[in-house]
Amino acid sequence: VGGNELPNAPHITASLSPQYTFMTGKGDFTVRADLYYQGPSWARIYQDKIDRLRDWGNVNVSLTWRDIDSDLAVQLYVKNALGGKAITGTFMNSDDTGLTSNVFIQDPRIIGLTVSKGFF
Repeated sequence: VGGNELPNAPHITASLSPQYTFMTGKGDFTVRADLYYQGPSWARIYQDKIDRLRDWGNVNVSLTWRDIDSDLAVQLYVKNALGGKAITGTFMNSDDTGLTSNVFIQDPRIIGLTVSKGFF
């Protein structure tokens, strides 16, 4: 295994999180996107064909309205907006379990609504 790359150590990862807030008379709207990219990497030190993890990315977006006077906020969000299904990691069990493997994948697309109220 000498000379092989470290497992789960891609050569490149990048993250970008642009956000903009629009002020209004009663509150504000915030639009945000979280973008993440991870280059290809290896799952194990042996680096056989089955150990190669492909590059993958993820996009999360949200829209938040906040009423400044009442400290009430409503957020609509989408996680994994592009619906990616990448394998992000693997794990091989010991030989006493038949060398079975586990894979870790991206979370599914999740659309949610959050309502929060602050108390002064």
